[in-house]
Amino acid sequence: MKREIRDNINVAYTLHDMNVISFEINNNDLIMRTQSGIVETIPPYRQLDGYVEFHAINWDFSYVYMLGVSGNVSTFTGKKMFLKDFIERYPVFGFCVMDETYGYNMTKYCGYLMVQRKHCECVIEIYHEGDMVFVLKE
Repeated sequence: MKREIRDNINVAYTLHDMNVISFEINNNDLIMRTQSGIVETIPPYRQLDGYVEFHAINWDFSYVYMLGVSGNVSTFTGKKMFLKDFIERYPVFGFCVMDETYGYNMTKYCGYLMVQRKHCECVIEIYHEGDMVFVLKE
């Protein structure tokens, strides 16, 4: 397996338009799996089989925001919960990544969540004091 640590400036892979289907917790590490791997951000933009690891998660600062019905500009209702609580409460879900933001110790995904037959806009914030690693199956 090839392992590549994410660079904060020039990210080599993207999850844009990928469907996240599971989170696996291993102590303070997190594995995030998508339905169809990850995509290179440089030509030839290959779609590769793989997943993402986050090391040394700070669970007290990792959240999921579920923002009601999507599509219109207006007021909204929603729910904020700890990422760990979301993972325990919703073992089966689909989260389509529309945007990725990378910062110091923080990875943020925005997109659309389908859980328990309900659809909403969603933001997932992962605060990790360790590396974010793209793991590629060769």
